[in-house]
This record gives sequence, structure tokens and C-alpha cells, in this order.
Amino acid sequence: MIRRFVLTLLAVTTYLTGLSGQTELGKYAGEFMAIDVSARAQAMGGAFGAISDDVFAAFYNPAGLAQVQATQVGFTHTQQFLSSVNYDYIGFAKPFASGKTFGASLIRLGIDDIQSVPQAAGLYDEQGILRGIDFSQVDNFNAADYVFFVSMGQQFSTRMLIGFNAKLVRRDLGSNSATGIGFDGGLMFRVNERLKVSAMVRNLTTTLIAWDTGRKELVSPSLRLGSAYRVPLPALNGYFIPNVDIILQTQSLQNLSDKAIGGAFSGAAGGELVVMERLALRGGYDELQRINFGVGIRIPHIDVDYSFTGYDQELGNAHRIGLMVNFAE
Repeated sequence: MIRRFVLTLLAVTTYLTGLSGQTELGKYAGEFMAIDVSARAQAMGGAFGAISDDVFAAFYNPAGLAQVQATQVGFTHTQQFLSSVNYDYIGFAKPFASGKTFGASLIRLGIDDIQSVPQAAGLYDEQGILRGIDFSQVDNFNAADYVFFVSMGQQFSTRMLIGFNAKLVRRDLGSNSATGIGFDGGLMFRVNERLKVSAMVRNLTTTLIAWDTGRKELVSPSLRLGSAYRVPLPALNGYFIPNVDIILQTQSLQNLSDKAIGGAFSGAAGGELVVMERLALRGGYDELQRINFGVGIRIPHIDVDYSFTGYDQELGNAHRIGLMVNFAE
């Protein structure tokens, strides 16, 4: 079983490498779809693929949805870049048969009330002399990106979980808009009672985003391999789980020569310490080489999570609040 899992990962990697060489891809077209949605996961540097076991698994590895035992609703909110950017997520997961879970979720990343200065209201006249701004002609507009996921997780065997996403993308920028559709696939394998490994392929068939201006953006596939190992801590009535993710960005392969391998691969690592099954302390190092940390509190049917990510001083820091409601009896 392990051999088959490894061979599957190798086959997927070969496919992704070949695909990236056939298509000219925009380097940052899909960055808005790679931002962490879970405060719990972000606090661990985003190394969450092999530990995904709740409603947020739809984003990190839809195979993990198969572990959801009751209806769950999740929500997160983040303000970042000096509170000018709002990032929101809402998700729903519901088991509908033995080992099968359906999920639906929505992401919104937006900047609202951006001031637009038409040329007629600009700072300079025809001779280039500074004249100030005619605020009566200043307009406001919004820039927002939306991603809607429909997800499915299924237990394929006693050790193997599989899952997939179909996602609809919508981008609005003032009076212009773009739409696209993409697919993700995930695997999770229980090596033993403590160790799990995972694979998540985002934008499996390459995601095309088409603007009403005629411009087209292509989001290349990426492969994320993860591992998580659960260490019981009986003295604390809890456990510790270290997580490691390795990420292959196929878009880098065509743009790099001497440093192709180093540029294509990145990674993230983190851990979660749970005490008394109620309090969780988390920390991690993400793929952008930033330190993250956070805390979580679990009360009956409700999980409340907080995470912090440090940016450069000019950009401010990101504080994320997450809430998950579990409707188990």
C-alpha cells in the first residue's frame, strides 16, 4: 500500500513537471488562492496537509474531510497590510454516508473604497503645473477576489483517504471582472496510528481565469506533500503533533535555469501542542520564511483560534481569528 502511494506521488510530480513546460503561465496569477484560510493552520506555518481533519480541510487537503464525523461550520477573518485588506472565509462540511463528507466554502479577499482620480481631476494641468485635486470628481471602487469550493472527501480504504475540489473563481476590479474554474485533488495515508502522510495537487488541470478585457491568466499546478506525527503526552492529558510540508511550484520550472530545482521547491514546518484536550499552543515557519504562532481554545462544540504572522514594519502584521462550530451530539 505504501509503495502504491509513493508511485502515485511520483506519477503526479512527473505529470506536473511536463505540464508546466508546455504552457506559458502567469507567475503570480493565483497567489490570492494560496493564502491560508485557517487560523489553526496559519499558526503552524501552513503545514497542515497531513493533519487536516475539520471543515478547513477542503482548502488544505479535501481528503481530510472524510474524517469529519458531524456537521461543521467554520469562519475566519483577517485584516492585514495596515488593515487595508480584508480576508474572509466561511465553510460548511457535512457527512452524508459512511466515510463520505460533502463540503462547500467561500473565500473573499478584498480592498474596499479605493479612491480613483480621473485624469480630469488630476494633480497637474496640461502644462505640467501642480494644481491639486478636484475631489468632486474622485470616485470610489472595490477590488475583490472570490473563490467558491465544492468539495468531497471519502475513505477509500482503512488507511487511504481521497478527496477533490471543484472551484469557481471570480475577480472584480472596478468595472472589470474575470471568471475561471479549477480543480484540486488530495490523498491522505495513515501509515500507522501516529504517522500520516499526504499529497495535495492544486489547480490540477491548470486554472484559466478570463477577463472581460480579453486578458487571460493561467494558474499553474502545484504539489504539496505533507507529514504529521502524533506524540501522546499522558502527563498533560494531551499530545504534540509536528508537521512538515514540501511544496513543488511547477511555474518556477520554466522561468529558472541554474536554480530551477531550488526555486521550484519550498517548504513549511510547524507544530501543535494540545493540553487537557482544551488548550492548543502552535508555532510554525511558512514557505515565505516567516515566523507564525497562535493559540486555540476548545469548548464543547466550539473551537476558537488565533494566529499571528509577522510582516515587514511598513506592511503591518496579520492577526487572524477563526471560529469553528461542531454540531455533534
